Amino acid sequence: MRTIITFLLAIGATTSTYAQERLPIIDMHLHCYTEVPSGMRADWADRTDAQALTAPTSAEEHMRATLSEMDRYNVVLAVVSGPEASIRAWHEAAPGRFIGGAFLGDDGLPEHSVDSLRALVEAGTVGVLGELALQYAGIAPDDPRLDPYYDYLEASGVPLALHTGLGPPGGPHSFAPAFRVTLGRPTLFEPVIARRPGLRAYLMHAGWPYIDETKAMMYIYPNIYADIGVLAWALTREAFYSALKELVEAGFGERILFGTDQILWPGALGIAVETVEAAPFLSEDQKRDIFYNNAARFLGLSEEEIARHHGM
Repeated sequence: MRTIITFLLAIGATTSTYAQERLPIIDMHLHCYTEVPSGMRADWADRTDAQALTAPTSAEEHMRATLSEMDRYNVVLAVVSGPEASIRAWHEAAPGRFIGGAFLGDDGLPEHSVDSLRALVEAGTVGVLGELALQYAGIAPDDPRLDPYYDYLEASGVPLALHTGLGPPGGPHSFAPAFRVTLGRPTLFEPVIARRPGLRAYLMHAGWPYIDETKAMMYIYPNIYADIGVLAWALTREAFYSALKELVEAGFGERILFGTDQILWPGALGIAVETVEAAPFLSEDQKRDIFYNNAARFLGLSEEEIARHHGM
C-alpha cells in the first residue's frame, strides 16, 4: 500500500492550493448532532478568521454545510462522531464518505455496551471508538470501567480516538463542570496502552499544550498517532505552527493526522486546510502525509480505496 501512496504523492507534488488541485484529504475529527447545541460561539478562538465563524441552526443544516465544505476541499473520507442516530443520518446522506465514531452517553462513558458496539462495527455503522472525551466528565482514560472497551478494541483492531489536551475556555464554569485541565495529559493514557500492545489510538488535539508528553508517548508507543483537530484554526497560527513543527522535527511526520474538529462551525474546515497548506516548514511530501497518507495507513485503506480517492 505504501508503494501506491508514494506514487500518488509523486503525481500530485506540484500542488499549491488543495481546493483547486483536488488532491484528496481525510479528516479524522468531525462531529455530528441530532440537535445542535445552543449558546456556543467561536469567539473563544485566538484566530481572527475563526472568530467570524457562524454556526448552523439545525442538525440538518450543519450536516449539509459540512458536506459542502468537504466537497470544496475534496475531503473524501472523514471520521464523524456523535449520537448513533446522527451517525446513521450522515451515512445515509453520503454513503461511503464517513466512518462513524461511537460517542459518549450522559454518564461520560461510551454510549453503547461492548456488545452493542461490536454489532455496530460489524454492520459498518461505526469504525472508531471516539471521540472519547472523558475529560469533560472528569474521567481519567485509565478508569477501570473502560477496560472491556479497550480489550475489545485491541482484539478487533478498531482504533480509539481519545480527547487529550484542553477544551473551550470557561468550560468548567458552564457546560462541563467536571472538566479538569490535568485530565488531558497524554501520559494518563500510558497505563492503558502499556498493557495492550495491539491497541491503535490517536491523541486528539495532539495533547496540546502538553506536546512534550505527546512526543514521549509517540516515541515509546508506535501505535499512537496524533491529530491536529481544533489546533489549526482555534490557536494563533504561531502557536499551532510551533506545536506542529515540534512533532515533525521529533520524527513523527508520518504519524500526524489531519483533523478539523469543526464542532459547530463547518467553515473551520477550510481554515484548517489552508493553515496546514501554508505552513512554511512543511515540504509537499509532508503535507500529503498529514492530509491523506498517514490516515490511509492508520485506517488500513486498501489500494482500491486509495486509487478511488485519487480518481484513478
